[in-house]
Amino acid sequence: MSTITKTEETTDVVVSRPMGQVFDLTRSVVDLPDLSKAVEMPLDLMSDYWTPEKAGEFKNVFFDRIDVSQVLTQDANPVLIDLECAYFLEQDSQGEIKSVRNGSKRLVAAIVAQDLVRGTALRIIYKGKQKNRRNAFHSDSWSVKPLIINID
Repeated sequence: MSTITKTEETTDVVVSRPMGQVFDLTRSVVDLPDLSKAVEMPLDLMSDYWTPEKAGEFKNVFFDRIDVSQVLTQDANPVLIDLECAYFLEQDSQGEIKSVRNGSKRLVAAIVAQDLVRGTALRIIYKGKQKNRRNAFHSDSWSVKPLIINID
């Protein structure tokens, strides 16, 4: 399905497709295709939580979305909490695409403040822990830079 928006200066085309193929399961399941002949997409729908350990670690990613994820606290008695996370798509050395997420308040706030569009190519660099201005705690510090991709 496509949506076309025209103004005097531009024409925007937005293409929206389901991930993979979708089949109507409300009718007869007898007519479903044989999945043994299906081709697997190089996209893992599971999301890994990215926790960089050393300053200078980076990822080249495509921004996907901001969403809430349930994560375990790292207290003595861990509990599940809702954490607003930034989700990204990253390609590994084998060409597989996987989802990674991070809930650092500074990283999420920077992305929200810039109102990034889904699909924006980014280099995210972990800069280490930085002392907070308002209290004695330390928080993760980041650099978020847009990437320019030369497509031949």
